Amino acid sequence: MIRKAFLLLISLFYFIKYKLIYCSKITMHPINSIKGRIRIEIFLGGKVNIGKFLMTRGPMYIKCTEGANLQIGNNCFFNHNCSITCAEKIIIGDNCMFANNLVIVDHDHAIKDGMVSGNLKTKQVIIGNNVWVGANCAILKGVSIGNGAIIAAGAVVTGDVPEYTIVAGVPAKVIKNLD
Repeated sequence: MIRKAFLLLISLFYFIKYKLIYCSKITMHPINSIKGRIRIEIFLGGKVNIGKFLMTRGPMYIKCTEGANLQIGNNCFFNHNCSITCAEKIIIGDNCMFANNLVIVDHDHAIKDGMVSGNLKTKQVIIGNNVWVGANCAILKGVSIGNGAIIAAGAVVTGDVPEYTIVAGVPAKVIKNLD
């Protein structure tokens, strides 16, 4: 019982902290299951919407750059060391589970004259409902992952993933349909 009360206090602390810092730029519920640290950065014009009952083991890092929009659905779980960097739009559906060492980005750095420039090339990322992502995965710009899909550990997702399929590899390819 003491453990649950402690987790409730941590959840309320993060809720109050980020509402005070970002006001209307962030929407999140006061009751979550946040174990470990969570760091949220929202830049000018950025918006973060976190659904009911976010679960994280921490550390978790969320960054939303100028004018970007990040939406995380209800009942989503993020294990240790997850990072989401949003420069345009990332939508994560309900009831998704993400294993440790996850990276989700909706952008690449532009290359000019053979060198990396400060400019970004962006394209939204959409992750459906009931998606499970294994450990050490990267989900890159322009990807759409269908409902009920499974991303195997170590996969680098560079293209769309049909619903109810398992993908694996670098780059990730369909290895099984879950009909």
